[in-house]
Amino acid sequence: MEIITGVHQLRIPFPEGMERYTNAYVVEGSKGAILVDCGWDSSEAIWAFREELRLERLSFDDINWIVITHIHPDHFALASKLKELCSAKVVMHRTEAQLIEPRYVKYTRLSREMQRMLVAEGAPSDEADAMCEASTWELQFITPAHPDILVEEGDTISNGTFQFDVIHTPGHTAGHICLYEPRKRRLFSGDHVLFDVVPRVAIDPQSTEEPIGDYLESLERVSSQTVSFVFPGHGPVFISLSISRDDIRRQMEFRQRQVRGVLDEGLKTGYHVACELSWRTEEGMQEFAELSSRDRRVAVLEAAAWLRRLVRLGEVGVVERDGARFYLAK
Repeated sequence: MEIITGVHQLRIPFPEGMERYTNAYVVEGSKGAILVDCGWDSSEAIWAFREELRLERLSFDDINWIVITHIHPDHFALASKLKELCSAKVVMHRTEAQLIEPRYVKYTRLSREMQRMLVAEGAPSDEADAMCEASTWELQFITPAHPDILVEEGDTISNGTFQFDVIHTPGHTAGHICLYEPRKRRLFSGDHVLFDVVPRVAIDPQSTEEPIGDYLESLERVSSQTVSFVFPGHGPVFISLSISRDDIRRQMEFRQRQVRGVLDEGLKTGYHVACELSWRTEEGMQEFAELSSRDRRVAVLEAAAWLRRLVRLGEVGVVERDGARFYLAK
């Protein structure tokens, strides 16, 4: 679908019958097209990509650059095959590029680090093992692509018609970027800002030290730009960045109060805090006991991120006991 002149949205399905899509965008220019994000490496995704291009009267050969906002598989995994089909250059942030090999090539080592982190946050060892195993199925749908061009904050990417400023927006991942076109006031936001969903921000072995604080700071920097259209990685395109920012801030402030409230009942680990909260999933809001192993992992690491935020703010202290971190309200 051509959302505005020269900007086409392609909806690329998730694998295994999951009822979700990644928004990929083809941005036409006088020197060729820029593709922003691409989807999973699955037969359904590559077929959908070809069919979506045809509907837009575009071809693989039109694409000269593949810009990856972050290396989560639903935004990155298909890049390797598209690089060959399009003869295109892959572009991503320098920090994000450094995470590819540990995440997708040396996965076993990363999984061990994740397991230790979950146990340190209070998860029972056997449950932590199951949480880490819950994502191994993803590897069959990922072919890592090494970048040809590394970018950082303040760099520009141009196709002759559009000239994008690279905005480094850590939080959802350490090297997440948004693309901003100041003349046309377009923002391609990846998973940094979505229409009606607060992006996942959690601690993990590849995150920044305090990802929630980094995310909130990034949100303010992006929101300071004058934006007419926001093109997110999931969900609908929208026009009011400031309204979405304010809604995200309200929801995050509410979550922070919830986490702080759990600590009023006594010393808690990150796992304990996660157990006492409700969590958003594909099926809607669920209690911790109802979650899949994968969603439990996300919940524990998100709770840990909030606790680290509260420690940084001086509202919460940490006590090490029996190999786990216990948090207490000051």
